[in-house]
Amino acid sequence: MIKNFFVIFTISLLFLILGMLLGLGFFYFFKEESVFLINKFKLLQSFFGIHEYKEGMSANYIFLVIFFGNIISTAGYFTLGYLRTLIPVSILSGFFVAVFLLSGTIRHSMPLPAGVIILSSMEMTYRMMAVSTGEYIQKNKFKNIVTPIVSFSIIFLIFLAAVFYELFLIYR
Repeated sequence: MIKNFFVIFTISLLFLILGMLLGLGFFYFFKEESVFLINKFKLLQSFFGIHEYKEGMSANYIFLVIFFGNIISTAGYFTLGYLRTLIPVSILSGFFVAVFLLSGTIRHSMPLPAGVIILSSMEMTYRMMAVSTGEYIQKNKFKNIVTPIVSFSIIFLIFLAAVFYELFLIYR
């Protein structure tokens, strides 16, 4: 059963990489459109009360936004995996992560910091594990309960590490 999970997880990672390559190509040919796309994403975030970090914001507010935003996102990835949408979700996630990261270089007029790359890698790892776990449960119907429990535990540990690492990046 664990082998089955690793096959699903590997497929999600391969399609994530494909999406990232497509995002890289899109950014290369459409830089202005990429920045426009990300600015529209920021507008969408503001509807939910999420704002870009500014000096003096409450640490509790920042923690809660990061924690609950990522919990909701991870639950969404799990649900989409359960609905058997692993391939399109992986491709779209890779595409938008690449466009988001590369657009930041233009928006902030600076090279991509290593910490941001590490944080994005951590977040995409636990999200791809969540979508893979959803697909695994859909395919195997809890024939082996240990694999999903171990997967959820690893997801939660990487999730917590990413939340605190993001706080570290903000307040260092």
